[in-house]
This record gives sequence, C-alpha cells and structure tokens, in this order.
Amino acid sequence: MLGYFLSSCLALILIAVSMLSVQLVVLAWVRLFRTAPPVPLAQLSDSDLPHVLVQLPVCNEGYLALRVAAAASALDWPRNRLTIQILDDGTEENHAALAAGLVGLAPEGVNLQLLRRGDRKGFKAGNLAFGLSHCDAPYVAIFDADFVPSPDFLRRTVPALIADNGLAFVQARWGHNNRNLNWLTRVQGLLLDSHFAVEQEARFRAGLPLSFNGSAGVWSRTAIEEAGGWIGDTLTEDLDLSMRCAMKGWRGAMVSDVVVPGELPPTAAAWRAQQARWTKGHAQCARKLLPLVWKSVLPAHHKLAMTMQMCQFAFYTLAFASAAISLFMMSVGLPPYPAVAILGLIVTFLGLSCSVGYLWLGQRMLGQEEAKKLYRALVLAVVFPSGLILANTRATFEAFFSTRMDFTRTLRAGELNVGGWRGAPELMVGVFVASVALAESANWSALFFVFAVSGLVSIGAMGMVSGLGEPVRQRITPGE
Repeated sequence: MLGYFLSSCLALILIAVSMLSVQLVVLAWVRLFRTAPPVPLAQLSDSDLPHVLVQLPVCNEGYLALRVAAAASALDWPRNRLTIQILDDGTEENHAALAAGLVGLAPEGVNLQLLRRGDRKGFKAGNLAFGLSHCDAPYVAIFDADFVPSPDFLRRTVPALIADNGLAFVQARWGHNNRNLNWLTRVQGLLLDSHFAVEQEARFRAGLPLSFNGSAGVWSRTAIEEAGGWIGDTLTEDLDLSMRCAMKGWRGAMVSDVVVPGELPPTAAAWRAQQARWTKGHAQCARKLLPLVWKSVLPAHHKLAMTMQMCQFAFYTLAFASAAISLFMMSVGLPPYPAVAILGLIVTFLGLSCSVGYLWLGQRMLGQEEAKKLYRALVLAVVFPSGLILANTRATFEAFFSTRMDFTRTLRAGELNVGGWRGAPELMVGVFVASVALAESANWSALFFVFAVSGLVSIGAMGMVSGLGEPVRQRITPGE
C-alpha cells in the first residue's frame, strides 16, 4: 500500500515536471515559426516629445549608482522634459557618500534629483512609488544600478508607448558586461539570453501576457495607476504589476533590438541569493494573483500562460520532492512501479533535451551559436541550476507558509554576506545523496541524481571559496 501511494505521488510529480518541459517546447516553436508583430514608433518633433521620468532605485550601490546616474544623464531627450530620480534606500553613511559623488556629475541643464525616503517599507516597489509621488511625468523608465543604457534608449522605446496606447510597458533585452568573468557568469548569460530571446520573445509573438523584468524598460504611468500601482507585498514587484496590468487589458512589448548591458552576480553566494529571491517572489505572486487570474475575463489560454509563467518556481520544489521520495523508497527497499520507472526515464530525458535545446536556441537566435566554450557552458547551465534546489525549495515554502519579507540585495563584485551562506548545506546534501542514491540505484533516477549531486557540489564548493583572495569593498547584511 505504501509503495503504491509513493509511486502514485512520484508519477504526479513527474507529470507536473514534464509540463514545465513541454512549455519550453511550445515557446521554442512559437519563437521559431511566428513573426514578431510590428512595434510602431510615433514620429514626433522634439517640441512634441512628452515629459519622461527616469527612476534609478539604488541601495548601497557605491560606484554603480554613480555610473547609472551618469548614463541616465547622457540620455538623448529634451532636457526640459526629462527628470532623473536617484531613489536611494541606502544607509545614511552611504547616502552622504552618494550625494557627494553626484556633485558635478550631470551636465548643465539635466534635472537630476537625489531622493531618500528614510525607510525601506515595500522595498523596491515602495521606493518606486515614492518617486512617482514626486513627479507627474506620463512615462517612466526604470534602470537598476548595475545597468548602463545607451544615449538613444528613450528615443527607441518611448515612441512605441506613444504610438500604441494599449501598451503598459516596453521591455528591452538585457546584455551582460561581465559575461566572460567566470563559468558561473557564462551560465547566467546563457539562461538570461534564452529567457529574453526565446521565452519573452515567444510570449510577445503569440500575443500572450508579458512580464516586465524590473529594469531596462519604460512604463505608461496610466497603466501603473490603473493596475493599482507598485505594491511591496511580494519580492517580484515587476511580475506582480505586469500580471495586474494584464488582467486590466494592458499589453507589454519586447524590443529585442534594444540591448541594455548589466552586471551578472559574480559569485555563487550572490547568484543563489538572487535566484531564491526571484523564486520566492514568483511563489508569492502565484499565491496572491492566481485566484484573481482564473476569476478574470481573460481568455483561457492567457490564464494558462500566466499560470505557467508564475509557477515556473515549482520546478525546484518538485525536483526536491521527487528526490526525497526516491531516496526514501530506496532506503526502505520499495522499488517504484515499472510504469513509474519508465515515466521517470522519459521525463528525465525530456527535461534535459528541452533545457539544452532551449538554451542553444537562445544563442542561435542571437547569432552566438558558434561562440567559444558554448558547449561546455551548455552542460554547466544544466548542472549549476540543480545546485539551487535546496535554496529555492526553502524560498517557495517561505512564500506560502511565512510572512517574512527579507529583501537580500544581489551582492556586487567584492562584497561578502556577513554571517551568510558558505555552501555547507549544498555540499553536505550532495555528499549524502551521492553516498546513498548513486551507490544503490542503477535505475531511472540515476541520471537525475548525477545532475543533482553535480549541481549541489558545484554550488556548495563555489560557496565555500567565495570571497577568498578578493578585496572586500563592503559587507552586506540580509535586508539591506
């Protein structure tokens, strides 16, 4: 009876995982065979261009805050119709240093404002809402501190919003300044390239609801206000607002030919924290919005697409549950039913082939399929995310069963997390799984455990050595 129950649970988990793989196939098919809809640009003289607000939310960002402020100050837009807000959520000490660094940075005539609200309620969402209360511009561009927009960014994006009053936002593609720093940044580059060049582009081409990515985009202020504004009750305020806009009938647009380079987390600790925050935020949005999505008047296929988009976080929890059940069954001598074992093999190979194909397609769409070290990076792009199973599963459970709302800012180069993660949990679990599972299982689960162990050990090992031999500019505590 126990064997039947566990095998049934395992089968349901495998079916759910396969649905995530099928989603990648569908998105890849759309990306390959559907033409991108035109994004018309309004042709206006400089005297007719609207007032644009550029928001730069920062929090103890050091030189990055100065760099993005300089880039924003160089944007090609009439200066009497451009307001730039540096929204500083940092400490008093760092705020004073930022204020000193901004002196003389902007060219004459550029309206560059430094605003500080004095608390971090609502985190980035609260910061953006605070900035909006100080300016009435109808269009709002947003750049995180580690991004560097080119001078023509507003010229290539704002006219799209003017030409189509049904657009809530226009999203540019992210580039990566430090992509070749190490193997971890190469992997992140692959993952983000496919997210933008395949997933986001496919949703746009299919006319499905699109999510803003938090940076390198321009919003219609009317859309923000009609959807309820920026709300800080999730850690992914961008996804939250995007889905609320979709339920109000607003659309998003991708302008993939506009690329804004940013910085990738350079260490395993930084990447792990970032991914856990995004996972928790997606889970919070699912908990908050899915009931509203399915009660809305949206077409059924839009509801399904939004559900799949918000529930991508579930992969890690499903993988964790599958591993836990399999290990328990092995430890008590309960083999899975033959049909479940066959299903496991199919789902494992489907997942691996879909993941590698999705990542490769992203490089092909960007003309980078001949790049050096690509195939080694493709393998690592399957291995490294497996090492996030523990952190992202924990983040998911916190989203559903805790009201805790720590916002751990992504660490920059040279920063260490005081009292934070050093890779030990992943290393210990990886060694345990290797000693128990791989020694005893020559069945369908062996390949899954190979990747799981490789990922856990890789991320754990990188966490153990993170920061060694590197200068520490700043030490960050959770919640900063």
